[in-house]
Amino acid sequence: MDNSVSETKERPHENPVARQRLKAWQPIVTPQKFVIVMALLGALLLSIGAVITSSNASIQEVSERYDNRNDVVTLQITEEMDSPMRFSYSLTNYYQNFRLYVKSRSDWQLADVDGPTDICTPLESFNGTDLYPCGLVANSFFNDTFEASYCPSCNTSECTALEGDEWQRTGISWHSDRQTKFNARALEASETNVGPAGFPIPFPAPPSEGDNEDFVVWMRAAGLPTFRKLYSKVDRSFSKGDCIRVNISNNYPVDPFGGTKTIILEEVNWMNGRNNFLGALYIVFGCFAIFASIGFGILQHQNPRKLADPDLIPTNARVAA
Repeated sequence: MDNSVSETKERPHENPVARQRLKAWQPIVTPQKFVIVMALLGALLLSIGAVITSSNASIQEVSERYDNRNDVVTLQITEEMDSPMRFSYSLTNYYQNFRLYVKSRSDWQLADVDGPTDICTPLESFNGTDLYPCGLVANSFFNDTFEASYCPSCNTSECTALEGDEWQRTGISWHSDRQTKFNARALEASETNVGPAGFPIPFPAPPSEGDNEDFVVWMRAAGLPTFRKLYSKVDRSFSKGDCIRVNISNNYPVDPFGGTKTIILEEVNWMNGRNNFLGALYIVFGCFAIFASIGFGILQHQNPRKLADPDLIPTNARVAA
């Protein structure tokens, strides 16, 4: 009796899940179904690609290359530009994704938690003093600065500085970076924040000032040699004929690596900016799916195959069966 009770307790519960009796459906992929699915998938991808491309085309953007200029650069508004916008800088021929470069950082040190700093090689220290922050990424920080003013025309000197909500220097970095990956602290006596570049890296800020978001933005390495990084959010609209005068403090050299520097003012759409690559990617894969459906459709029409035809079973297999 005890054995029967024990066996009853060990049995699975009387429900479809425990008894593995759930209803199931296994689709059979036929040539006709494959052609239909690929055609629908291609149409969907092409539609998404067309929407993204159209949205990109509607974004207004003005830019000006400045390289070694250390003066006022004028951005002339050629079409109406609506809020919100963002002001960015762009570098070319700069390989932040180079393996030695991108690995030369200590995320433990940046987050102010215990962890190794020897992974910052070859810039763990400078002139015998520990670097904070260490590494190639941190010590190649982009230190050009920009101040912008709005002018109702390019021929007037009556300009108004963009500040406050019109020129937002906070909230430009990823929220997760600010909350979890970066936690600035004061320099210790055995540390320095002046590396080979010769200027203080603006990360070790007093607690009252918080982390430097320009530094946080820079530390998120770009995947391509031509990239943009956000400098400020612009919350106002501009009309055709307006001008934005940008006072540039040019500190960052680009001649050693044959690069260029550009400032960009662009509108922000529902994708948070222009993304030509994503639209082209959807269109390419959509075309591939359409061509695949056409190709398989032609192949099936010229060489039709009857589903579950026993004549297609090899003779030796039928004899064995």
